[in-house]
Amino acid sequence: MSENYYLISDNDTHMPIRCTMQRFDHLRQHMHDFFEFSMIVSGNCSLQLDDHIYSLKADDVFCVDPLMLHELHGVNCVIVTILFNQSLFTQILPIPSQPRFFCVSTVSEHPEAISELRSLIAHIIKTNIDKKEGYELRNWAYIYKVMDIFYRNFRIKLSTAKEKKNHKYAMRLSEISQIIQQRYTENITLKELADEVHLSVPYLSKFFVEYYGMNFLSYLNQYRLMHAVQELSTTDKNIDEIAIDSGFSSSHAFVSLFKKQYDMLPKEYRKEQKSNKENSPQQIEQHNYIAGLKKYLINDISSNVTTPTADRIIDFSVSGSTIHLINTWKKMMTVGRASDVLISDVQQMLTQLQLAVGFEYIKLCGVFSDDLHVYTEMPNGSPVYSFSYLDKILDFVTDNNLKPWIQLSYMPEKLAKYPNKRLFGSNVSQPNSVASWCQLVLEFLRHIAARYGLDVIKTWKFGLWNQPNTDNNLFGFSKEQDFFEFYKETYICLKGFCNDLEFCLPPTFYIVSDEYENWYLHFLDWCRSNGCIPDSLSFTYYDTKLMNTNNHTKESFGFVYTMSLSESPDGLKDFVMQVLRERRQLKLGNMPIYLSEWNNTPSQQDLLNDTCYKSCYIVKNILENYDRLSSFTYQALTDLMADAALPNKLFFGGLGLFTTNGIPKASYNAYTLLQQLGDEFLGRGDGYFITRKDTSYQIMLYNYQHFNYLYANGERFDMTETDRYTVFTDSEPVTVKCKLSDIPEGHYKVSDTYINRSHGSSFDQWIAMGALEPTTPHEFDLLKKASTPGFHQRLADVTSDGILELNATLDLLEVRLIQIVPLL
Repeated sequence: MSENYYLISDNDTHMPIRCTMQRFDHLRQHMHDFFEFSMIVSGNCSLQLDDHIYSLKADDVFCVDPLMLHELHGVNCVIVTILFNQSLFTQILPIPSQPRFFCVSTVSEHPEAISELRSLIAHIIKTNIDKKEGYELRNWAYIYKVMDIFYRNFRIKLSTAKEKKNHKYAMRLSEISQIIQQRYTENITLKELADEVHLSVPYLSKFFVEYYGMNFLSYLNQYRLMHAVQELSTTDKNIDEIAIDSGFSSSHAFVSLFKKQYDMLPKEYRKEQKSNKENSPQQIEQHNYIAGLKKYLINDISSNVTTPTADRIIDFSVSGSTIHLINTWKKMMTVGRASDVLISDVQQMLTQLQLAVGFEYIKLCGVFSDDLHVYTEMPNGSPVYSFSYLDKILDFVTDNNLKPWIQLSYMPEKLAKYPNKRLFGSNVSQPNSVASWCQLVLEFLRHIAARYGLDVIKTWKFGLWNQPNTDNNLFGFSKEQDFFEFYKETYICLKGFCNDLEFCLPPTFYIVSDEYENWYLHFLDWCRSNGCIPDSLSFTYYDTKLMNTNNHTKESFGFVYTMSLSESPDGLKDFVMQVLRERRQLKLGNMPIYLSEWNNTPSQQDLLNDTCYKSCYIVKNILENYDRLSSFTYQALTDLMADAALPNKLFFGGLGLFTTNGIPKASYNAYTLLQQLGDEFLGRGDGYFITRKDTSYQIMLYNYQHFNYLYANGERFDMTETDRYTVFTDSEPVTVKCKLSDIPEGHYKVSDTYINRSHGSSFDQWIAMGALEPTTPHEFDLLKKASTPGFHQRLADVTSDGILELNATLDLLEVRLIQIVPLL
């Protein structure tokens, strides 16, 4: 049974409905307290309802009355469901107060009503994904429309006399259901129930069989079983506790009924559920399970409701004290792996970025990977070292005024304890001999010291491995202690060669969670005890969240994930503040903290990576966290990374600042705007950052919006390859009114440079050009030239009052740099 993905919580008293999405192969027989209205959005399934079986396919809809047993069988079937309390009918209708309904589209005689229901379910899902202002009112409007359609078209109609009788029975059913819901955990008998509803025992017994399709005890146990199954899936309670909590007389009674119903023991069911949620390699995948709903959003008035745009006011004096900016965001850049630097296209992109921005360091991981052939052995087993390819890499980056930040990884196969343990083409095993590994490190240090000079490599940085706290299927070792000793011996080797070389904490994948203790905390305690504490901290951070704090996995739409994207727009800021607090608690003084790898997603197929979202994301997060850490190393330079095969299309959602063929994305242009900020910090606030350079002023504005939470959990819904902005709820522009005071009197040139969907975004220009894959150098060149940021300048005078007023309208995800330069 797949796990429901809840779009709206049913315990929100302001909401009349709950929406769920579910991917399944089999939903075992179950019932619930709500009226259910569902639609198949992909796949095929069979519905068993009231002893009948109906074949359903995509776009079919059906309803299930409260407390009616039903079961679904399918293959990779996805269903969306709207549930609401049938008491809503009671509140409105005099007779009957709780009508019963029958609706299965495959046998319906009301095609227009079915069409309306499809449209309504699509609108309800879209409304509750976006949650635009006032969406609560639209939910009520929608559900009343749904009720009206069902009442007019699908109510089980009887004669007037029978309808009155049905009303009487409906009231009785409601009363009985409420009593059972309240007392199912007690040892309630048929006689006690009969006394409460003022009926004879024989009559009530017959009534149950007629209207529930089973006797009283069977119905009561089915209700108990429904709650027990939920306990099995969501708690760690033992079987005895679950049985008693669910109202069974004994665990034996519960187990017997469970085995009869599910053809397995409760412990086997629980094991089956947990086996579907075992740890798996980190993956953030995107799917279009409910994309079929999009066609029913045509002429959707409610989803296009606009909210009046509020002005953003900036009233700021430039005469206050300033802080000199270090610009640690330019401390370090990175490529996918060291061997990528040997690719001529990557070299061109690296050179272009370095000329435009000017980073100080470049992180080089995988310097010992087998594709660089650093280590092999003679037939007699004696080692052979070769650093020729590494020399090519180091020569190139140093010629581009970059200092290497060298990650001593990964393991040459000849030195590996497990030669077949490979990830992204590299061996990530622990060494068969730590002494042989250290000899390789020592030979490498000797080589680069002889080639570049010891004083030069003292300015470089060194680290070890990558994400050692990950699962053994990834970069981790089978035993934590093995990695600790591996680190210690490497530390001793490097410091023994030259104690002045900076040795960093192994880049640690950091998780922001109150319930999660990051690996490096106890690792540093061990380092203190063993005299090998690193010279600096190093972290990898992605704006992801753990799906489950117990085993760090969750089944979402039937797939097992370790991570999803964060629904918080402030994930990086939370990470920065938490790691700074931990540095104080650990009494590490001002030990440098390098963010050696950072992005909102590790996915190479996230469609937002190509859009204006990424440029605004970069600007927002760098400006909000400016200089708080010793580096902010964005991952990655280019989509052209050798980790895996590349899709045969230009904009496939790669992580890079450049496409595979070197076309700068909006994210690249974000760095070119950041580079133009001044070196004196004046102030910042919601969506702005102000600096000064000599007598000129710079204002960076940005209109950041976070994607909706459905996208965060992997579902694109109405996003397509060419329309990628549907995941942003508030797409309205923002008007910024900026009033600067204490500006010296004089004449000024005001220049605006901006990145939005019309300027500076190669993806959006590609869309404007027809969204066909470029095939000739001329077409690529045209796209590249059309993707430069927008630019506009004007003159302005500041009088003796020292006030300069500026207005700007920023589109969704727009970044705008305003420069104010005095004219001589």
